[in-house]
Amino acid sequence: MAVVIGRNEVGIKRTTRPTTIANNDVAKLMYYLNCVCETINCDQDEDIRRFTNYANWARLSAEQRKLLLVLCYTFSPDVFDGKVFFNIEELCVEFSNEFYEISQLRHRLVAVESIIIAGRAHQVTKIMTYTMSWMRAYYLEPMQRLARQFAAESSRPSLSAPHRQRQSTRPVPAPSVDSSCCCTIL
Repeated sequence: MAVVIGRNEVGIKRTTRPTTIANNDVAKLMYYLNCVCETINCDQDEDIRRFTNYANWARLSAEQRKLLLVLCYTFSPDVFDGKVFFNIEELCVEFSNEFYEISQLRHRLVAVESIIIAGRAHQVTKIMTYTMSWMRAYYLEPMQRLARQFAAESSRPSLSAPHRQRQSTRPVPAPSVDSSCCCTIL
């Protein structure tokens, strides 16, 4: 059942919180999935929630990273756009993505009470507005790069365990702040 919010609702309650995201495609996709779970109720699904802890992105195994890619494909923006994700730059007041309580929306938004993804109904709890630069940085480009990486890895012979371990001990880059997003990029 769709809910159409009437004109000039009494104020809009932003619920956006600044956060820190590593400058890594896996972390960015985990953050994207976390944003999805901010807008719909994913609390009962432990299989999804374990991929939303973007601070622990480095702990995901190669197999889990592939599962993350599949999950993000399943929860792609086109499933949410116009329902709980809205590309409205005017509502991105401080950051390139913002969250709002669903009960306090502007007149031109339509929200749904629930959304079905992969055969499961999820209750809508908030909406998220975004800019296209946010969508490119936290979904489109990381998805493309990881898909290319996994395709290249599957076409190469497997590496020995000691060599893989050496690659995973890279230093963490210094943090930088992306002032257009509600997150800090490490």
